[in-house]
Amino acid sequence: MGVAIRLLKSLRRRFWVRVRDAAIKLGYRTPTYAYPFAEVMLKHPVGRPSYRWGTLCAAYLAKALGYDRISVVEFGVAGGNGLVKLERIAEEVERISGVKIEVYGFDTGAGLTKPIDYRDLPQLWREGDYRMDVPLLESRLSRAKLILGPVEETVPKFAETLTAPVGFVSFDLDLYSSTMDAFKLFEANSKAFLPRVVCYFDDIIGFSHGDFSGERLAISDFNAANEKRKISQIYGLGHVLNVQKVWTDMMFMFHAFDHERYNDYDESNFVKDIPLE
Repeated sequence: MGVAIRLLKSLRRRFWVRVRDAAIKLGYRTPTYAYPFAEVMLKHPVGRPSYRWGTLCAAYLAKALGYDRISVVEFGVAGGNGLVKLERIAEEVERISGVKIEVYGFDTGAGLTKPIDYRDLPQLWREGDYRMDVPLLESRLSRAKLILGPVEETVPKFAETLTAPVGFVSFDLDLYSSTMDAFKLFEANSKAFLPRVVCYFDDIIGFSHGDFSGERLAISDFNAANEKRKISQIYGLGHVLNVQKVWTDMMFMFHAFDHERYNDYDESNFVKDIPLE
């Protein structure tokens, strides 16, 4: 009997989720945009639900902790489609949350650097892949700041001068070596980022990708080298959002356990009571 009741409640929840989503799509209901931000699964003209969900989480955490300004970052801009969309997403999330959002894109501008060894997956990438038309992209950007050059040089300088802590990062540098260089952001002074940073890793699934090369190896090596700062997958996100999409398996979270605000309550646990059935 208990199993049947639980199944009935689960079906009822799913039914009302579908009703809510349909009402929002038809314009009869305004999205609530409260964590876990299930609304990102609705059809959206900008696209990039991974960017949108990560930016919403960043703004939500910032607001809960009293920050009025944050930064979002794309590592690996290539032609610039993602950065243009991140810019539009930041504008939307600003209106929703009231938190100001600065947008940054990091790239060499000249394409990928030369793979060093097997860890950089040279069977997939070549030096110069994904070149950027810099003048064209800059003409399309309205607020994002493009930071060009080797990330091993640009990231430390960026972290030192940053005034709006980073809350969301997309990693799309392809190579192990470049990703490790980008991780220097997470080794900087804790004022450079929120206590938890949502991360999207673009190159962790598919043929040739595994635990011992590329971005997954970079994550493992970063974790091994840092006792109080770790990067971990956000497990079960597809179930939390009640949908199975590839991008939900590509979302991670950087935890700065030594951040002075890490233990502050952030209201992300939206289940407050579990009454006796």
